[in-house]
Amino acid sequence: MQNLTVETLALAFLTALITPAILILACASLISSCLMRLARVVDRVRTLAQMAEDIRLGRCTDCTTERRQEIHTEFDFYQRRGKVILVALGLLYGTVGLFVATGMAVAVDLLVDTPVAFVPVVLATLGISLFLVSSLLLMHENRLAFRSMQREIQFVHTLEEAIFVGPEGTGSSEGGGA
Repeated sequence: MQNLTVETLALAFLTALITPAILILACASLISSCLMRLARVVDRVRTLAQMAEDIRLGRCTDCTTERRQEIHTEFDFYQRRGKVILVALGLLYGTVGLFVATGMAVAVDLLVDTPVAFVPVVLATLGISLFLVSSLLLMHENRLAFRSMQREIQFVHTLEEAIFVGPEGTGSSEGGGA
């Protein structure tokens, strides 16, 4: 390596680490978001499991066959969402590792007079690629969440129609006319 002073090396090292540090911060933000999403999925699954247990034990006297089917459908949606979130989390953790390795490769490149300048570039490119894939997975998970919400809303509307509209569509089930 050229005759660089300690100050010049330190400045070059710190300057080269700014980009990986910012990318690690971006990963941390997405990891936090993923963990909150996963917690919501777990909470909802626990609620559904309690509802299913209440039905099984006969504690839910007004639970319809449709409600039971809806619970099982929601379980499937939440299971898919959870899997997508876990894959995205794994990729984001891998991304953080690659960006840390990028920083280490930058340090080695600055301190050792060998032609390894391509290593930080390769590591950063791999990290950015994983970041992109995890972002796409989280976009997919958002669509799953929205579809699940739409299904739940539609189910509630269907129940309301069954309650407030008589069997022939002639009005309220309490005897009132339309």
